[in-house]
Amino acid sequence: MITLLILGVVVVIGGIYIFQTNKGATADPRGQTAGRLASIIGVVLIVISIVGSSFAAVPAGHRGVVIRFNAVTGTVLEEGLQTKLPFIDSVVMMDVRTDKYEVGAAAASRDLQDVSTTIALNWRLEPSRTAQIYRTLGMDYVGRITAPAVQEVVKQVTARHRAEDLIVNREMVRNEIAEELTMRLMDRGIIVEAVSITEFKFNETFVAAVEAKVAAEQSVLQAQFTLEQVKIEAQQREEKERGEANARIAKAEGEAQYIRIVTDAQVAANEAIADSLSEKVLQYILLDRLGEDIKLIVIPAGQGLDLVLPELEP
Repeated sequence: MITLLILGVVVVIGGIYIFQTNKGATADPRGQTAGRLASIIGVVLIVISIVGSSFAAVPAGHRGVVIRFNAVTGTVLEEGLQTKLPFIDSVVMMDVRTDKYEVGAAAASRDLQDVSTTIALNWRLEPSRTAQIYRTLGMDYVGRITAPAVQEVVKQVTARHRAEDLIVNREMVRNEIAEELTMRLMDRGIIVEAVSITEFKFNETFVAAVEAKVAAEQSVLQAQFTLEQVKIEAQQREEKERGEANARIAKAEGEAQYIRIVTDAQVAANEAIADSLSEKVLQYILLDRLGEDIKLIVIPAGQGLDLVLPELEP
């Protein structure tokens, strides 16, 4: 807009000069008209430059820090179209949206193991403090404040834990780093939204030792599992054998009970019909059960059987 203002002033001066040179005895109406037209155009350019420099459009997700004669006024413009003093005030746009900063940090654990950590930091500027941030840090606030803070905090937190604990207690370590960074950066107007540990790297010696330890623990667990499996199978066999023995005992008891029941029933039946069985009835039953082809019966003496044989036809 300064350029447009200067151009407008030049055009106005040129128009006035043209108009003046075409006055008097040698007046040229066309020259006077051209001078007036040039002056009008110059005035329009000056007005446009003044109006244009009186407004500032702040993009979404930004804040405008007003600078007057290279000094921070402390005024912070919100998003949208804002007014300012023409040609005197300038506006520096500060991004207050969430941004990501990822960096690797080398540190040593409590047991003096070298640890390389990759940290991803989600952060943003506090909108109300953008003027202060620009005054004290300028636009390179990440390089001046955030990067050193991340390196120092990672080293401090890593030194509190053994290398093995960094792996096991990864979430706890992440929370400690996030808390430390939040306190450090908040004082400078930088808000920490989230911290992530994307990678832990250890030296080859430590990695080999961890792998050996894990292999040994897995062997112990496998042996314990095998032992438990053997115990379970032995218990299963014992239960199976006990069940089969109980089944055989139950079967034998059932058969014995059946025999007793049948015997008792037979005895009861014999007792019920004993009084009705005379010698003649018994002889009848005997003869009735003999086959038709029986021609000769030998009866031992002393059996008390006096058979009454039917007469045979000659």
